[in-house]
Amino acid sequence: MKPYRGPGILTKAVRLALLDWRTGFQPVRADSASRLSPRKRQAGSPSTKTGGTPVLLELLMIALALCGFAINLLLFIRHLAGGGIAGCGGGSACEEMLNSRWSQVMGVPVTVFGGLCYLVLIFALVGRVRRLLGICLGVIIGAAVWFVFVQAALVGRFCPWCMTAHAIGVIVTLSGMRLLATGGGVFPALGTIGSAAAISVSGIALMQVFGPLPVTHVISGMGRAANVRSAAVHARGSGRKVEFDGGRRVYDVSALPHLGRPDAKRVMVEYFDYSCAACQRMSGYLDALLTKHPADICVVVLPVPLDRSCNHKLGTWEPDHPESCELARLAPALWRTKPDAFAKFHHVLLDNASASAARAAALRLVPLAELDAALRDPWIDELIQADINDWVSFSAETRNMPKLLISDKRILHGLPSGEADFIRVMEQELGL
Repeated sequence: MKPYRGPGILTKAVRLALLDWRTGFQPVRADSASRLSPRKRQAGSPSTKTGGTPVLLELLMIALALCGFAINLLLFIRHLAGGGIAGCGGGSACEEMLNSRWSQVMGVPVTVFGGLCYLVLIFALVGRVRRLLGICLGVIIGAAVWFVFVQAALVGRFCPWCMTAHAIGVIVTLSGMRLLATGGGVFPALGTIGSAAAISVSGIALMQVFGPLPVTHVISGMGRAANVRSAAVHARGSGRKVEFDGGRRVYDVSALPHLGRPDAKRVMVEYFDYSCAACQRMSGYLDALLTKHPADICVVVLPVPLDRSCNHKLGTWEPDHPESCELARLAPALWRTKPDAFAKFHHVLLDNASASAARAAALRLVPLAELDAALRDPWIDELIQADINDWVSFSAETRNMPKLLISDKRILHGLPSGEADFIRVMEQELGL
């Protein structure tokens, strides 16, 4: 039987780690290092030969790593609690990215991995564990490359918090390359970091593209909105009435802007903003659902402009969406004037139309006098304020947009991970 060598291997690993510490990342042979006195080792340390440059780099990297960890922790808390942080409110690029399928890896938020990676990086810097440091830097820069690509090519918007974290990762990696080069040359450092980066990019990409789709939406009850009666403007009219929350919320389908047949078996109510990217994507999902179930689905569409010029309920952390109020007023005005053209105009507004372009599109459908008369109708402002108040009451659990009333006490907040997932969830909820 071979003798057990475990303690000897462990001792050697610890001795090599301590050697990295005491030589300031200088490549020193283990056999000769054991014969050097501490004074000689200190004399050969680059921290004294170069005026303390490696020490300054270490301090800079630790400070940046703490900032990176703090951002990941903040975004993770936001994921758990659903609270608001500056620039990450309803309809923002930050919200869209953090609630997308790309925010998780195998069901775990990427912020968990990011925070852990920065903690390991700090450990490697404090302990001066050269080999672990190179691996951490490679993982960090690889993840940054992948998620910048995701935001640029797949999401089409950039989350400011995410991009700040990636910028920190790039600076940390460049500083780490400089630090490692002082001890053993730039090419070994590039080899370690490059290999780890390649594994990081390919691993994350494969797991996110081919792994199980994460749950990126929330379906809840009425919460604080329960037992609150809807505004009279929603129920006003002589058409078909649909009820939610045990009859406390009533909507007249024929009097309100809607997509699909008003006599459909199931009627849902969507609260959305025309300039919200997630809401624009939801429009495509709803179109696919209506195409698949034309006789079963009708969607009442109620605009909630995320624009402080008419929406005074926005939180201070939530981004402003300029011109949303004008878009929100034009849509019901055209509905009142020419209902048959509403679906076409609705999709024009969702295609990132400016207020001037939207008005021009409306004038191609209805005469100027009729449109101006409709815009002067106080019903429009009453409807928009009622929609805003409902959005606030539905947002006790999460501010995610859009919000879709599915059935009596069921609300969908945000977006499922894809069109097929949305259709599956809706068919399950509605019994289709």
